[in-house]
Amino acid sequence: MRYALLLIAGLCTVCPAVAADGWTSYSNPRFGYSAEVPPGFMLTQESDNGDGATFQSQDGRARLLLFGAFAEDGGLSADAHRRIAWDKQDGWKITYEKVTPGWASYSGSRAASILYVRAVMLCDGGLAYFQLKYPRAALKDYDRLVSRMVRSLRPATGCNQTPDTPPGAAPNAG
Repeated sequence: MRYALLLIAGLCTVCPAVAADGWTSYSNPRFGYSAEVPPGFMLTQESDNGDGATFQSQDGRARLLLFGAFAEDGGLSADAHRRIAWDKQDGWKITYEKVTPGWASYSGSRAASILYVRAVMLCDGGLAYFQLKYPRAALKDYDRLVSRMVRSLRPATGCNQTPDTPPGAAPNAG
């Protein structure tokens, strides 16, 4: 009986935390960040190097990437501007961008899809990102999810990094 209780307790430490409303919590020990994952999104892949994970909606129409990165010269601002340029090269029409020293958000559209990206500064110069791609037809449904995810992406507990206070979720591309 004692062994069974220990086994159950050990297994629960690797299970994602599930809130009463179906959101799960994702934590990344390599970079020291956490974020909430919306209900209906399933883990499809964890990166080999431990920087993050990919989730897909049950209907297969939306994809969420959570990942950490090391800030190079120019910090978060330079990294976010590089990623915006890469997304533009990939054909995304970026319609909103806000980049500060502590956080960045941008969004855009391509064909029938919406892209929303959020980044926050972490301790020791690390960065945490989420990238969400979803159908334009579901824009209003995803606005709520994006707002919550923006608030949930943060450094791990104990990190002294205090990015500029972000506003509510930025408007999505329309």
